[in-house]
Amino acid sequence: MALTVYIDRVVALQAETSMPLLERALIAATYKKLNVIELGCGCGIVGISLAQTIPDCDVLLTDLPEVDELVARNIEVSKPAMSSHIEFAALDWNAPLPAAVQSRNFDLILAAECIYNTDSIPLLVNTLSALIKRSPKAAIIVSTKFRHESEKMFHDLAAKAGLIENSNAQIPLPGQPGYGYGDFSTHVDLHVLHGKHYKSTFSPEGLEKAFDLSSGSE
Repeated sequence: MALTVYIDRVVALQAETSMPLLERALIAATYKKLNVIELGCGCGIVGISLAQTIPDCDVLLTDLPEVDELVARNIEVSKPAMSSHIEFAALDWNAPLPAAVQSRNFDLILAAECIYNTDSIPLLVNTLSALIKRSPKAAIIVSTKFRHESEKMFHDLAAKAGLIENSNAQIPLPGQPGYGYGDFSTHVDLHVLHGKHYKSTFSPEGLEKAFDLSSGSE
């Protein structure tokens, strides 16, 4: 929910923290289709909300096969924006990318609440690396509510895999810790990453300016 709210604020130009890579990906959606994949989508709230907010947005929700029925019901009652489309494909991080994923290029890769189980972190990083190899222009958006020190493994493995953190932010949670959401957390951490060969262009008129974020310069 926190990631959904933050993306809504970015689209409305009301985000408190600047996250250029995410902003550029969403700005590009004003003149071309935005292709999105969500990993570990659960009920699909993040990807569905994005498709309902942004016109001409193609969202592929992925998770283990057991959530298929739940996600299908939520897609059925969703109200995508004009020319936007949502579908679901089973994706096991412990298996090769399925054909439904391999055949596409993505602009955004979303992962919300996917690193609390440290046993699955290496599999997640491997999946992100496989996606970035196919979609080197994609931005990776990871949001998580920090629970334990072992979650830092994600950042170590991501760096070793050549995934570079471009920016990060903390999204405050409402209320007092221990009330409403039941633990000590005061915020959700948001991380934006990209591959080491990331370059993107953002000119619909063809006067393209390339952003080489791997060197920290434009």
